[in-house]
Amino acid sequence: MAEKPRILIADDEPLIAEAFALALQRNDFDVVKAFDGEECVQKASSSDFDLILLDVHMPKLDGYEVIKQLKKFSHLKNTPIVFLTGFGTAPDNIEAGYNYGGMEYWKKPMATEEFEVRVRAVLRTAKAERKLRDMQEVFVSMIAHDLRGPLSGIVGFTEMLAEDKDKLGAEVGQMVDEIAKAAKLMLNIVVDFLEITRLEAGDLKLSRLEVNLKDIVEQSLRNFSKISKEKSIQVKVECDNLPPLFVDPERIEKVFNQVLDNAFRFTPPGGTVSISGSSASHSVVVQISDTGPGIRTKDLPMLFDKMRITTPGAKRAGSRTGLGLPICFGILEAHGGTISAQSKEGEGTVLTITLPVQPA
Repeated sequence: MAEKPRILIADDEPLIAEAFALALQRNDFDVVKAFDGEECVQKASSSDFDLILLDVHMPKLDGYEVIKQLKKFSHLKNTPIVFLTGFGTAPDNIEAGYNYGGMEYWKKPMATEEFEVRVRAVLRTAKAERKLRDMQEVFVSMIAHDLRGPLSGIVGFTEMLAEDKDKLGAEVGQMVDEIAKAAKLMLNIVVDFLEITRLEAGDLKLSRLEVNLKDIVEQSLRNFSKISKEKSIQVKVECDNLPPLFVDPERIEKVFNQVLDNAFRFTPPGGTVSISGSSASHSVVVQISDTGPGIRTKDLPMLFDKMRITTPGAKRAGSRTGLGLPICFGILEAHGGTISAQSKEGEGTVLTITLPVQPA
């Protein structure tokens, strides 16, 4: 027998919360109630729900603050959240609700029959979306695994040919270089798809070690020494006296490689890339800034969404899948950290990475 759909109702008006709960329980739903924003976050943090009904105006934390907290919990990232309001549905309020990740925006009071129909419709949509995501993840993972082996072989053989490129002649040697470049690009795409699939499935395995973050930053910078010299980019580093971190060094280096790759590629010749670190409140904060073209303000909220390439000229500059920053977001989230961006067109970009000093 299938489990009952589990629904969390957060509303500071007990009569409304009870009325909604009775309507849902009558339809054989499992209902949990919260009467302020903090209680809602507390109950949602430790349980799975099929749907969260969230009042906009509540004490302690309003609905918008609550949804920002809920979206940090990986087990709720695909849980539909519906805003409830008794203060009208002005366009600005509706847009704010959707921008924060709400699925719908309902006005109270509402007839019981209409409420029940709306809840069932949202649950059907969420179930269909979940099934589609599962199918996509299986498909992407299967294809990526099947492609990784042959591409690795092509990369290996072209590297062997490149060692004797002088014997092949200029024209054939150039062809070998182009084959190697294309094969490596395709292999990077496959690796990115595998990584994002693992992150979305919650299958990322972390091998934590105590590390000095400055060592990781310096190792990543060595990977970009050639491009920094070619473009005469000034590099500034201030990461001294940081406390040790307990992280997966390979994953965190991948994050810095991706962020610095963006910074160096988009910084014009003669520009500057800066890395500064500081510690505060049991965490380490690293900011990576560049003097590149910047990012449009309207694109910033989507910067860490998978399959998004928002920086002007990104495709032209060869940003591959657009999965680099979403992968960084997922890796840092798995460590209990965060990544955020500040940017304006023509004024460069600042990415801020935060990692806890103690294991998450």
